[in-house]
Amino acid sequence: MIQLTFKKDRNGQFLCCEEENVIRFLLNDGRKYENRACILQEDGFVFDGYSTWFEGTQEKWDFTGDFTSSFFFAPQEYSDEGDGICSYFNATEKKGFYIRLLKHGKIEVGFGDGRNLYSFTSLGERAQKNRWSILTVVFRQEAGWCDLYLNGRLSNRKQFRRHTPLGWPEAPAFLGRYEDGAGDPEKVRTGIFCGLMKCVLLQEGCLSDTQVKALHAQYPCGEELAPLIPDRSCYLDDRQRPQYHLIAPGKWMNEPHAPFWFQGKYHIFYQANPHAPLWNHLQWGHLISDDMVHWKDLPLALETEENAPDPDGCWSGSALTDKDGQPRIYYTAGNNEKFPNQSVAMAMAAAGDGRLKKWNKYGVVREQAEGWRGEFRDPFVWLEKDTYFMLVGTGDENNGGGNAVLYSSPDGLEWESHGFLLDYDYEKNMETGHVWELPVLLPLRDETGEISCHILLLCACQIENEAVETYFFLGHWDCEGKTFRKFHDRAMLLDLGNGTFTGPSGFVTPDQRSVVFTIAQGKRGPEEEFNSGWAHNGGLPVELSVAEGELRLQPVREIYGLKKKRLLRLEAVSAREANRQLEKIMGNRLWLRLCVEGDYVAAEICGITEGCVEEESSSLTENCTAAASCRKYEAEKKGKIFYNRDTGLFAAQEENGRPLGKCRGREDLVDIKGESICMEFFLDHSMLEVYLNQRKSMTLRNYIQGNTRAFRIDENMGRITEFELWEMDAVYEG
Repeated sequence: MIQLTFKKDRNGQFLCCEEENVIRFLLNDGRKYENRACILQEDGFVFDGYSTWFEGTQEKWDFTGDFTSSFFFAPQEYSDEGDGICSYFNATEKKGFYIRLLKHGKIEVGFGDGRNLYSFTSLGERAQKNRWSILTVVFRQEAGWCDLYLNGRLSNRKQFRRHTPLGWPEAPAFLGRYEDGAGDPEKVRTGIFCGLMKCVLLQEGCLSDTQVKALHAQYPCGEELAPLIPDRSCYLDDRQRPQYHLIAPGKWMNEPHAPFWFQGKYHIFYQANPHAPLWNHLQWGHLISDDMVHWKDLPLALETEENAPDPDGCWSGSALTDKDGQPRIYYTAGNNEKFPNQSVAMAMAAAGDGRLKKWNKYGVVREQAEGWRGEFRDPFVWLEKDTYFMLVGTGDENNGGGNAVLYSSPDGLEWESHGFLLDYDYEKNMETGHVWELPVLLPLRDETGEISCHILLLCACQIENEAVETYFFLGHWDCEGKTFRKFHDRAMLLDLGNGTFTGPSGFVTPDQRSVVFTIAQGKRGPEEEFNSGWAHNGGLPVELSVAEGELRLQPVREIYGLKKKRLLRLEAVSAREANRQLEKIMGNRLWLRLCVEGDYVAAEICGITEGCVEEESSSLTENCTAAASCRKYEAEKKGKIFYNRDTGLFAAQEENGRPLGKCRGREDLVDIKGESICMEFFLDHSMLEVYLNQRKSMTLRNYIQGNTRAFRIDENMGRITEFELWEMDAVYEG
């Protein structure tokens, strides 16, 4: 028997090989994966689920008859398609052999003899996440069957014609990756194992049942690993990745949801794929904070389970503290064995767990009975006057557009339907889509602190020729009559960034602020996201209120505590003078406040593509510095943001005039009345959020080729009354 183990040679190459190196696998070339980390841990190799695998360099890895192969491994995540444990296979040629880890820990074995393909999966035993497993496959060519053992148990057997030899393809052999030869290997983004592997055992000939069980008894099957939390330090040198916005520790992030406060801590969850930077097999990621700004990672809160209401998805929802002071999660449970395949399920925090790391699933509390069948998701639940209320997004068969179904309950378990929440004209609101996702209803307080009205937020879905956006209606919510009466016929936009600001969630803080979280879409291509190892992040949490009868929005006040170093402060100066002083100030984390007399203001973001000539000025690539020694750089313009009081247009555009923002018409124009024009800019690497007089925001992306960024302002505008520029601190450890 040949034992292959993982090691690093004296040249720094990662290998999987036996002592004589007769069989030798090399770690794949990772040059295109800019942030990947290669780690040996506990005498095993950590496969990261997207960018690391080993490729056979020997001339052949084939057996002419019976053979046995064993693998000692610990999965840390699953995928919907399955991940390769080993693969020496070509499906088109019907040749070769593979072993895959499937969703929920099933094992699939497949092989081909050149004429036929065979496959079978494990029964009963599973390779559990974060636990060590030993797997053995015995291929009995002479007997005509293939045995699959998992953790000392014969789990399944596949019979085939006796004396049938395997056909071996002209293809690489992989460890930690599944490849069937059907597509371009350079474009494959699934099938990569996520977890640890310690050793591989290969042998010509068949082990007996007794020998396999004796082999398995030598390994600590079932021994636990710590849950997987990607290492944030991998991304510290990424010039595009935000550092003071809410962001997952790595891989894929969808909308943040279910914010709430419990025992002095803020919690937020998010749609997470810790396996790879792509949409797949989503779970509930979890972050905790003292201030809604500095976040710490916790293990996954909810994970899909095979024998549970959610085998095919733990999708978005909300959280609250119930009447007894216990935290609850309401979420969308996905089950593709049912139609509709979406229902509302609930989970409760384990008793005595102050950080809420452990949640126990209660089960389904509401099936779909109205709305577009199969479109029923994202429950938003709140407690008001001793009654639980819930909104669930769906489609409205009455008018053809989206809507939210309203429910009430005395206990949050048995729910009574009150039909669709909103009566509106879809012909006037076609951009809100045929289905609504993530409905949120929050109170809005005025200058006196009293509740003046409510805001209904929604994320458009199934839209024709429009970007996904977050829309809102202001109106009056009557909890006694269980009705919402809107104040205007046309849905309004909170943000004019053209599809970057989406996926709303919200809650009321202990000090009675209505706060909304959103996802900031990455706006990059799938290949760029995948190669960088991360996708998407949250927007800044935003406070919503009412002043003078109009909606106001601004980042939560805690954000201003990140102001680290003042770089420039000016009063009563010309735009030209401000630009002169801005010439040598650069950075990737900046806050700027710009107030101007007159009717027009504009600023640009530039990417610095060449940097400084002087070597000692290389500190400009990180944070912000007044570059006294910087003699030369090239600026790459990344977009102008402007406001024109006369037209009411708050917009952004590229240098060639192509719009970056969104303006549908009169409803998206901004009237600041007689106030001075004041813009706040929050720059965080590729993230840019701009707030205009607390009336509107604009969320944009600004990816650059260089190392750092800079502000420039339009010299055609009026005199600057206030100009302040600060470096912002990062909020994550490591």
